[in-house]
Amino acid sequence: MIDPKISARSKAVCYAQPESLINAAITLADSAVQTRAYELYELRGRIDGRAEQDWYQAESDLRASSKQA
Repeated sequence: MIDPKISARSKAVCYAQPESLINAAITLADSAVQTRAYELYELRGRIDGRAEQDWYQAESDLRASSKQA
């Protein structure tokens, strides 16, 4: 018979690595979006008040460029 404590620990170990990889990918993605959003801000002449629009545009730009690659 399988000990449930061992089974639960094994599951935790199995899922720990993919989750950390996903978190790392999200962090890298956020960093890329942040960089692109700042580029858009600079291209507009550093005029404040459009941070949210720049963020969404940056996400869109990065998605489009990843589909072309």
